[in-house]
Amino acid sequence: MIIGYETDNVLVAAQKRMAMVFDEFDRVVVSVSGGKDSAVIRALALAEAAKRARTVELFFLDQEAEYESTISVMREWMADPTITPRWFQVPIRMTNATSHKDYWLNAWGPGEEWIRQKEPNSIHEAPADCPQRFYEFFDWYERKATAKTAFIVGLRSRESFNRFRSVTKNAGYKDWAWTTGTKNPLATRAYPIFDWTFGDVWKYIQDNGLIYNVHYDRMFAKHGVNIRNMRVSCLIHEKSFHCLADLQEFEPETYDRLVKRLAGVHCAALYVGEDYVFSANKLPDGFATWRAFRDYLLETTPLDRVDRFRKRFAGQETDEETCRLQAKQVLINDWENNVAITQHKLSAMRARWWNVL
Repeated sequence: MIIGYETDNVLVAAQKRMAMVFDEFDRVVVSVSGGKDSAVIRALALAEAAKRARTVELFFLDQEAEYESTISVMREWMADPTITPRWFQVPIRMTNATSHKDYWLNAWGPGEEWIRQKEPNSIHEAPADCPQRFYEFFDWYERKATAKTAFIVGLRSRESFNRFRSVTKNAGYKDWAWTTGTKNPLATRAYPIFDWTFGDVWKYIQDNGLIYNVHYDRMFAKHGVNIRNMRVSCLIHEKSFHCLADLQEFEPETYDRLVKRLAGVHCAALYVGEDYVFSANKLPDGFATWRAFRDYLLETTPLDRVDRFRKRFAGQETDEETCRLQAKQVLINDWENNVAITQHKLSAMRARWWNVL
């Protein structure tokens, strides 16, 4: 069931979905990252909770390499007396896309010099069975639920075809097409704003005077970044490390601490915009094909996991677009396949499909 495109706008539909969640679930956990979508789902959940004199849990898995602006807004959100804070600052291993030397950021690693100190109201220690990887942590936390629990997530399907599929292909609870199941039968993930656009999100923030991450203002005012391309995330992740080019300007203290914490950060900040170094947007001089460049990288890149790339690539196509994406994976040391190679024909099909929506 997808609430009511015949009579409702997306705001009314989201409010109805949120009400349904509170009707059906004993416990509501709102998962936030500090971004714009988090600001919206937090506000929608708190508004519904207030009607029922209920509380919600606000869940944030701190990756240490975060914008200071993200931490600032999180402090305000977590200080709200109507929520139960679940701010985790526990050891988590994050892949580092900026270096072929330091594969990992051991976020909050014991005995290491962290980028910043832990918060007084955060959870500092995790149980012994807690996994030390980001996505596995979410699965673990969901499996811990002993009451009927809804995990509210600010995922929006308009951002990609894959997100649309992941939300709508299988209803996780009853016939609610905006939910997915988890490994715990008591826990369900719900996406009440899955059908919102970028404009819907910013209009709701503006109309309701929400507290949001000021980094968006910096990106827009100083660099004119299109709202579709604004991202607030872990600073060294495969899908977000391009932000390092502006970090020294926006948050110089954060930049200095991050450079001391990890190898590769300064190099990425200097060269992340170059066509050859990280992005593989342009074939370097001296190479006739992307396949030749990819093979050169596999032969010369100082990686102790290079065989992992070779085995992965052996099962993939050998057309030029695929080889370009393979070269990009090697350049950003994506040995975990976090930025998965998607065949360009399928990508083109998805683009055509998305343009009709």
